[in-house]
Amino acid sequence: MSLYEKLYQVMCDTEEIKKDLVVGSGNNSYKAIGEKEVLNMIKPLFKKYKLIIFPIDGEITEQNSIYDTTYKNEVTTKTRNVTQLKVKYKIVDIETGESEIIVGFGNGADSQDKGSGKAFTYSFKVALSKTFMLFSGEDTDNTHSDDISTPNKPTQAPKQQADTNTPTDLINEAQAKRMFAISKGNAGIVKTVLLAHKHTESKQVLKSEYEKICKEIENLVKEGK
Repeated sequence: MSLYEKLYQVMCDTEEIKKDLVVGSGNNSYKAIGEKEVLNMIKPLFKKYKLIIFPIDGEITEQNSIYDTTYKNEVTTKTRNVTQLKVKYKIVDIETGESEIIVGFGNGADSQDKGSGKAFTYSFKVALSKTFMLFSGEDTDNTHSDDISTPNKPTQAPKQQADTNTPTDLINEAQAKRMFAISKGNAGIVKTVLLAHKHTESKQVLKSEYEKICKEIENLVKEGK
């Protein structure tokens, strides 16, 4: 039996996996497939058909985002580290020596150092579930996490003037300093971006537009403007 015939048999011998794992909490929680469920289904079949799988290469990127949380009417600024991982896995038939490479993608968000581990686990689940069509029924992965089971939010009124915003709508001093840090000390770049958003001072920037402004500053720095 060739490698592709064995992969076909693995696909035929697998069944649908239900999303029984709940990730997150509250309105932003969603259902997912646990790594244990995938391995419990795939590993016996790999042993049966004498196949092995292992990672051979990967690409990793790190992103940091700043967000505010409110607890007992106090706003706290926190940092979330998001690891994005693309991993190549090699499936080898130990009887024939034939091999094939599959790819898995995964994101892992963590406030400390576990983002890469989470991303690696997710990429492995994705590689196996997509290769062997382990359909899970409900397609919550096609929906943004913030949109799952979230009540309708009132539409935010358009911004008129900066002085109509309450202090809790505006960025804090640390966030303002971060904009200048991103510009590498180039106040001209910061001023250009602020004026494009109809602001004359950094203290007028809204939290809702802060990340977009930071990204625009970063892009101008990369362009050398």
